[in-house]
Amino acid sequence: MRAPHVLTLNAFTGADAAVTGEMAAQGALWGGRGRMLTKQAPLAPSPEICPTRWAHPDIGWGVVLADRDDVPPVDKARGMDAPEPIRKLIAARGGAPVLRYRRELGNEKLARYFENGSRQDPEIGMTPFGTCRGRLPLYLLICGTPTEIPWSLQYSLNRRHHVGRLDLCEEGLANYVNALLSGWAGMGADATSAVVWSVTGDSMTYKMDVTIARPIHTEMTTDNELTVTRLQGDDATHHALMTALEKEKPGVVVTSSHGKTGPLDNLKAMRTTLGLPVDAEWSTLDIGQLLRQWNPYGAVWYAQACCSAGSDDGTSYAGLLEQNSLAERVLHAVGSLGACVAPLPTALLGAPTPLRAFIGHVEPTFDWTLLAQGTGQFLTTSLVEAIYPRLYRRYPIGFAMNPHYRGVGELYSKAATARRGINTMASGAREEATYYRLTATDRESLIILGDPTVTIPPLPSQM
Repeated sequence: MRAPHVLTLNAFTGADAAVTGEMAAQGALWGGRGRMLTKQAPLAPSPEICPTRWAHPDIGWGVVLADRDDVPPVDKARGMDAPEPIRKLIAARGGAPVLRYRRELGNEKLARYFENGSRQDPEIGMTPFGTCRGRLPLYLLICGTPTEIPWSLQYSLNRRHHVGRLDLCEEGLANYVNALLSGWAGMGADATSAVVWSVTGDSMTYKMDVTIARPIHTEMTTDNELTVTRLQGDDATHHALMTALEKEKPGVVVTSSHGKTGPLDNLKAMRTTLGLPVDAEWSTLDIGQLLRQWNPYGAVWYAQACCSAGSDDGTSYAGLLEQNSLAERVLHAVGSLGACVAPLPTALLGAPTPLRAFIGHVEPTFDWTLLAQGTGQFLTTSLVEAIYPRLYRRYPIGFAMNPHYRGVGELYSKAATARRGINTMASGAREEATYYRLTATDRESLIILGDPTVTIPPLPSQM
């Protein structure tokens, strides 16, 4: 495998259209360093129980909270230290299991406390599904900031479990939980309508359009119950997007664009616009105007853009790119923001009439990970299928996205094989290790914000 000389990010700093960086002199060694896949068992619930049945005790739904040493074990078992809306949700779902993230357990185990004061630490990836003692629910809702409960735990869980996250203020949590428990009663979203919006202003956005937005649109148009509004190229402006959202009230929104990651010299300003879609006119989406014009109640939004879901503490791609290249400076600046959820999903999920779920990236997507080198094969098939048809089969969103995450383990395994080839001086092993690690890291950083059990509104034929 031959590594490209230059890599491009789907980021926009506010001044430069293309965010590129030359591979560092030692960049080809990047894939031979860093963390690797932890042990994982295959996804294999009992064949007689459908894994979409999250309320079944042998499948299960539970909450993950940060552990606190100042809370008695009996209160930990009940989630009494959780925000009131989360306590309400736990109670409404039959006193669902409460799992705890403890830093010393890393991404290998979750702590679970019981009302008799005992504690058990079931292993992630090696524990049967379910809600009883000695099991882990298949569906897990992380409640907390990515500083309290790191993104890396969500990545690890996603390889086998169906995971979402809520990081909202108490008012936002109350809005979301009330809508969730009501089944989005009186929702504004129309199941028969979808909007697919994609910018194609440069090489990177064109590749995202070709490999993601265009195939999703093509698949959606095969469904005679769906009306799909398509906005692309010069028509992919924020005005056109908000007008379509207001008029069509879509059940599913797909956007593909650069994500705002600037100005690089003003982290406070960058944080307020992090990951917001950048349109064909190189302007940044105005969240306030969006919510004044559109009611997101009951919709699902997939945003393919740099940092559309948030940022991490530092970057997973340190050492990959030449220092002081624009792409490397973007990675460094975003990592300097620390671990946080981006402003768009925060606003939409915590709105008085909230979104059901938001799917987006932590950190950027790279052009090298979209197409197979040499063959030009699209590497986004599982992602496209997750949106259509799986989401439209009314699978829980965590289950719908599962094929995308299953590929992460295989990619890390290929990276491990390539690493062994580095030791034997095999030709191309360094480039292969970097490619597979980069693709695995890119894929696992696409995450769900919202409850993983939500489904889109039913189509007429499903009522």
